[in-house]
Amino acid sequence: MLTAVIILSIICAVLLAVLIIRYRAAIKAAEKLREIRKEDTNQLLHTSGRALPPELINEVNSILKDIRRYDAEYQRKNHDLEQMMTNISHDLRTPLTSAMGHISMAQDDNISSEERSHSIVTAEKRLLRLEELIDSFFEFSKMISSGKSPETEPVNLTGILEEAVAHYYDDYSARGRKIDLKCSSGRIKMISNRNMLMRIFDNLIGNALKHGSDDLVISVSGGETISLTFENGLNDPELDTERVFDEFYTTDISRTKGNTGLGLAIAKQFTELLGGSISAEKNNGLFRINIVFKK
Repeated sequence: MLTAVIILSIICAVLLAVLIIRYRAAIKAAEKLREIRKEDTNQLLHTSGRALPPELINEVNSILKDIRRYDAEYQRKNHDLEQMMTNISHDLRTPLTSAMGHISMAQDDNISSEERSHSIVTAEKRLLRLEELIDSFFEFSKMISSGKSPETEPVNLTGILEEAVAHYYDDYSARGRKIDLKCSSGRIKMISNRNMLMRIFDNLIGNALKHGSDDLVISVSGGETISLTFENGLNDPELDTERVFDEFYTTDISRTKGNTGLGLAIAKQFTELLGGSISAEKNNGLFRINIVFKK
């Protein structure tokens, strides 16, 4: 009986010692976590020996990593939001200020009728640009906030693309450039949304006109999938193809070219809403945008 009591006492003492060790380890771990949180470092939780289960340590470190990742993402999005608001303010203010300036000039009695006419025409162009910007911002905000799927119907993709090309024929000709449309599959039929396809093509062709050089070559091929490429000369070697579809991304720091960075972002969003994929690449002075749709 005495032996059993002694053994039980020893077991209790050992268990008590283990509990004390683990309690102290837990206290130290809590202090370390508090230190990591206050100092905002990239440290992880470590303990000597096996006072705490490694599964617990790993789970705590996993949570720390997630918190840091979420915090970095929040900081990035907050910075992007601030930049976006700055860009919107600048983009809207620029044509408005210019229009007001030309309207003031047109009201000056000391200028000729030719100068007055020129100022009125220029003011109208700036106001039309302002309207275009407001429409783009509204369309983009509506697009990213809506969870609805687009309405689809049978469409002739080639016909829509030809129509979009025709819209820009005079603009390209005025700059001594042309659009070369190559379609290896004749008429291509698919189930899609006509208006969204038109906006995608319009944005890509317009973007190439504003920021590209040389002729724009558009190639289309059909099969199990439908592939389109838009290729033209690259004016800006600093263009980041990884970010070119980001909202409000632009390498025009002064934003003097009337570029909001929304055109390609809208094209990407619409392409993905229609079940397609879009990517960009640059090589040997050429800039290419690739689109793939499932037929």
